[in-house]
Amino acid sequence: MRKINVLFLGASCVWAFGCSSSSGPKTAPVRGTVTMSGMPMANVGVTFLPEGKGPSASGNTNENGEFTLRTNKPGDGAPLGKHHVVVGNAVEGPRKGPAIPDKYGRFETTDLTAEVTAGEKNVFTFELKP
Repeated sequence: MRKINVLFLGASCVWAFGCSSSSGPKTAPVRGTVTMSGMPMANVGVTFLPEGKGPSASGNTNENGEFTLRTNKPGDGAPLGKHHVVVGNAVEGPRKGPAIPDKYGRFETTDLTAEVTAGEKNVFTFELKP
């Protein structure tokens, strides 16, 4: 009987304190729009790369240039903190619309940044310059 009580107590502690995957980074939902010369950029990949250590978050724009980011699962957003934002083609082959300037495709050269904060509406608009 004592063995069962210890097992029950152990299971209760796991249930009470959780054994979820909360050891990962805290994230917040992120969405936004990518445009160039005022026009939406469709089929563009958007990646948030943290300034420090941590996983990246990414998503693709729709025909209206709108994106939603994910880190581990759809809609979970991006890790909290400051990020460099990298933009590139979402699909291989030719893209309809204007070409994305090379500077936006690398961590070292992009001038796009974003800060993801908890409890805020993390909605960003990125206007690319030709």
